[in-house]
Amino acid sequence: MNPASHHHQPGLRILFVNRMAATERGGGETFDLEISRHLAKLGCRVTFLSNIPVFGRAKLPVPNGVLLRSPMFPWFPWDRVKGGWRVRVWEFKRFEEKAARWIIGHADDFDIIQICELPYLVSILKSEIRNPKSKIVLRLTAPNAHDPWGGVKLADAVIASGTSISKIRGAVRPDVHDVPNAVDVERFRDEGDGDSGQRSEVGIRKSDVGPRTSDLRAAYGIPDSAPILLYVARFQAFKNHRLLLDAFDEVLKSYPEARLVLAGSGPLKGETEVRCQKSGIGGRVHFMGEVAYDDLPAVYRSADIKVISSEYESFCFAAIEAMAAGLPVVTTDCGWVPRLIGDKLPPIDKQWVQGADVPGRFEVEMDGQRIRRVPGGMVVSRTEPESLASAIQLMMRDSATRETCGRWNREKAVREHGWASSARKLLGVYQEVIGGQRSEV
Repeated sequence: MNPASHHHQPGLRILFVNRMAATERGGGETFDLEISRHLAKLGCRVTFLSNIPVFGRAKLPVPNGVLLRSPMFPWFPWDRVKGGWRVRVWEFKRFEEKAARWIIGHADDFDIIQICELPYLVSILKSEIRNPKSKIVLRLTAPNAHDPWGGVKLADAVIASGTSISKIRGAVRPDVHDVPNAVDVERFRDEGDGDSGQRSEVGIRKSDVGPRTSDLRAAYGIPDSAPILLYVARFQAFKNHRLLLDAFDEVLKSYPEARLVLAGSGPLKGETEVRCQKSGIGGRVHFMGEVAYDDLPAVYRSADIKVISSEYESFCFAAIEAMAAGLPVVTTDCGWVPRLIGDKLPPIDKQWVQGADVPGRFEVEMDGQRIRRVPGGMVVSRTEPESLASAIQLMMRDSATRETCGRWNREKAVREHGWASSARKLLGVYQEVIGGQRSEV
């Protein structure tokens, strides 16, 4: 069905089920909130169902939201404790059971129920709702969803993006729909976008609008001459802040004024702060905590280089946000991110790759030299900090490369990753399942 034909079914009633939308802003939350905003522009009526702690309140606003209470332990490092995943599964199931009861009582109020990464909830709804009028669309943010209940197969449609597509297509759902993650290209626009500006030798753009937005510098007392590295990520093990801190320690030997800004929250944040203090680099590392989505563009505009140190990313919203802001990106060889910034090699094919780097990914297999130059920045080893440090230093020294990479990233973000395009594609999926069609995409 042609997505442009949405006017034949005006006012689709859509329920987005996202457990964490009122608590944090990860990739799944950003996708649901942003794409729902653009679906509303296409005439859809959107409601959100989310969760808050048993004792607590919503930390973040949820438009037209229904908030349930069930246990939440965001401080628990489930990915660092043996068997910790069982606590996470138990947490999720408590919400899914409560959400199922609410949805069953309101099932006729919606044409589409879109569920983020909760296959158990799908299985409950499919078994409990008789003659359902609403269709269930499941969004998977990773290909290895814990699903002993068969919820992925039961959903009327499954959507995903990035490296997850081929894995899901080859495993449980050959008809999975590719609905790309996106970015608000105007909101994240670099204030100097479009001018030829110049940067100082340490990396700060000088243009008619002055240096890159100074709000962050004023807040943390960062001199205009100091280059700023930015990492926006939850403090979880696979985000590998440890690797980045080790690399930054090395960078400071050549650029003692440099600053590393870490935006995000998570169970390992306290441990990371302690590590910074013990290593002696605490004065050059700034922890912003959770940043409101509306404030993120100003944070990106304050930075000079976006760094990503993850072990694996099936997509990575923070990468396309940086691209839309016109930043060069230095990233580990972590799944889909290298492809976003123009890498020609296929992404590493395992969800959680640990240990040594995959052989043959770099021309020189020596510490400090595992670096690939790509149109939007540099790709480095996931395992040794020397290469990450070397790539950051190369980018700091080369203003022409920073400008060229930033411009290439901005142009690609505008061309391929706008929300309006993804929303139209998702609306086409909705119409397809409502019409009873199911085709491979």
